[in-house]
Amino acid sequence: MSMGDLDPLEVLREDLKDDNVEVQLDAIRALPTISLALGPQRTASELFACLEKYCFPVEVQAAKSPEAYSNTDSLAAKEEVLCEIAQQISPELIEYCGGSKMAAKHMLPLLEKLSMVEETVIRQAAVESLNAVCKKLSIDDVRSVAMGILNRLAEADWFTSRVSASAITPSLYSVLTFEEDRKQILEIHKKLCCDDMPMVKNDAYKNLVSLIDNMQSHQLILAYTKPLLENLTSELMENMRQCIVDITLKIAEKIEVEQKQDIVPQFIKAAVEDDSWRVRKHLAEELAKICKYLDNQRVVDEVSPLYIKLLQDSEPQVRKSTILILRELLSVTHGDQFAKPLINGPVQSLASDSVAEVREALAEQISFIGQYLETAVAKEKLLPILKKLASDESPQTRLNLCSKLSNVAQILGIDLFESEILPLLNEVTIDQKWRVRNSIVTNIAQIGILMGQEKFSKSRLRDILIQSLKDPASTVRETAAQQVNELNSAFGFEWMKRFIFEEMTKIYNTSGNYLHRMVPLKAIQLMAQSTSKNKLSSKMIKAQFEELLMGALKDPISNVRFTACRVVKTVAQQIKLESDLLDQFKDVLLKMKKNDADEDVQFFAGQALLVLN
Repeated sequence: MSMGDLDPLEVLREDLKDDNVEVQLDAIRALPTISLALGPQRTASELFACLEKYCFPVEVQAAKSPEAYSNTDSLAAKEEVLCEIAQQISPELIEYCGGSKMAAKHMLPLLEKLSMVEETVIRQAAVESLNAVCKKLSIDDVRSVAMGILNRLAEADWFTSRVSASAITPSLYSVLTFEEDRKQILEIHKKLCCDDMPMVKNDAYKNLVSLIDNMQSHQLILAYTKPLLENLTSELMENMRQCIVDITLKIAEKIEVEQKQDIVPQFIKAAVEDDSWRVRKHLAEELAKICKYLDNQRVVDEVSPLYIKLLQDSEPQVRKSTILILRELLSVTHGDQFAKPLINGPVQSLASDSVAEVREALAEQISFIGQYLETAVAKEKLLPILKKLASDESPQTRLNLCSKLSNVAQILGIDLFESEILPLLNEVTIDQKWRVRNSIVTNIAQIGILMGQEKFSKSRLRDILIQSLKDPASTVRETAAQQVNELNSAFGFEWMKRFIFEEMTKIYNTSGNYLHRMVPLKAIQLMAQSTSKNKLSSKMIKAQFEELLMGALKDPISNVRFTACRVVKTVAQQIKLESDLLDQFKDVLLKMKKNDADEDVQFFAGQALLVLN
């Protein structure tokens, strides 16, 4: 038999009987190709009948009971293959089976049966495909077929069908524009939200968010969802009550400004006072997004006391989540009015919280409160908290605070920062955790620029920077090199030569550790690549770094030599070097390319010479 004589449907049937699941899956993934080969008529009349027979054996179909479809034990097909079938019956097949009318007649019934199956993954895949296909069909075909499917699923005795029903109401509501149809869909969904089975109710409330999203009328949204939300607050299952938060957020987004000002705070309050810490935590995570849709003054007057209540919650996870939205929340309201009661009340006790995660979150967010405080209040109320967090026993707390040091310096003012916070950093700079040390070094250039040249040259921060160029951790050394580059961009060559470059040269000349000798080279490379007005010039290289670079090209350690080759290459690419300096580099690199014992050094010397020539 030639390839042309093979019937695609027979090939599919044979593949689906194969013992190897992968063969079955590959056969199902080829459905678009099979449909194309069969043509619209056979695809519509035979392909979906074949798939249905494969999914649901004769005895299941003979039972004519929805529960028979639900029970995966009675199905002959493997679950992963059923899931693949549900995914592959997609909008792409509408065209292959002859358009909207035929697709509605033959594709949707199979998806309906798959959406009754007890296995969640199969059911969800079927519902997704059902929703996607309905969006591509004509409104008349959706009305005539899909509405019948929704009614049957919603009225079914077995709960899995009703769960699927709640998942298709949002898409049907968006597709069907007739008032009568929409009214019926809303009634069905409302009924599912009051179902006896908790799993049905839970999914109906989750899908209510998507349904609200498709509703246009503000009055309808409010009239429809408010009673459901009120019922939801008294539900026994805590994971169901978590939906209060998502629905409230969607209502805040969709309804008119005047209406939401009264309704939304009411449900925020219900979530804050909920018995379950998971509901309160979920609210804390979403509160800033909800407040974005409220009037600023309403947030200060009504939400602020509730936020303080969450900060004082008995569950550490709630306190942590509440602190972590602080920056976002302050930005969507009158920050100065919102920050004042926080700094006077709960924040003081949170600095001494018994749970390290809470203090870590506070250290990360505390500087954002400071931006909204007057200097006198910051000095009196904020400074003691910062001091406490700077000497916290948790490395992560110290790290989080140190990573925001430039913010702290701006809030307190340089004088207060120098006298009160910098002395605390003496211990932190020798912290055993390199990430903590690195978080301080990351801020040095920004704080230095705030201080100005004179103050920085005498400050402890300059010493910390020099010390960090020799840090045991490579990340800290690299960060220090980046800070040197940023300071050079701000302060210029003459100041840097006197207070930083001399120390860098000393590190190269005196350090017995080759890793430390590579750090000044990295700093030179970064400064050569800089685009600032204080970029290095040929004269500066010659005056300050010629000796260092020549020494590095002849260093006893090969890693230093090839790093020096790469730096010289970068310098030559970025800076127009004077001819005598260029010739010096060429002579040394030529010798290295010919005579160096290390192949890598020879290679990088050759690369540098290509640029120099």
